[in-house]
Amino acid sequence: MNIEHMGTKIKQSRKKMGLTQEEFAKKSKLSYSYFSSIERGVSSPSLEALDRIAKVLNLTVVDLLNDRINAAEKRVEEETERLSQLLDEIPQKNKKLAEGLIVQAARLRILLDDNWKDILENGEYEKFRQSDKQEPYDRKRPIVENYDNRDRTYKEVIKQLTDLLPPNKSETKSPKARLLGR
Repeated sequence: MNIEHMGTKIKQSRKKMGLTQEEFAKKSKLSYSYFSSIERGVSSPSLEALDRIAKVLNLTVVDLLNDRINAAEKRVEEETERLSQLLDEIPQKNKKLAEGLIVQAARLRILLDDNWKDILENGEYEKFRQSDKQEPYDRKRPIVENYDNRDRTYKEVIKQLTDLLPPNKSETKSPKARLLGR
């Protein structure tokens, strides 16, 4: 779910309750300006803010994020299908093992894509300080470390999958070469 869509969903729910933005902000213990920016789709709410909003709306955070979860699951299904087609030559005796690895690879790929977008939008580094008396310094954002770790795991899973493929005996591009972009 994009933040504009989430904001619209929150606004519609707030209006059904007959509350103004100011009243809702008070009930959710958020500042009026922060709540307004969330509702307008300008700011992405923190998990704490989402929890407060969900409680006032008598929903769960999952209910608020459900569209986002469904969209991510759909992307995972599409990636699973793509990988399954690329790896259709895996011998039958290894299919069950491959199915689990394919789903894992698909999930990792979707997470990597989302992390990459965040890194592009917000950069690799952030200003950080350990106290008010210290000058801020550039620190690698935690999402960059997550990206690097997921990327390593993704490559390991893809290697396990390609190792399950039979040796290439034809002149045409093998599934392994297509998967690796060769």
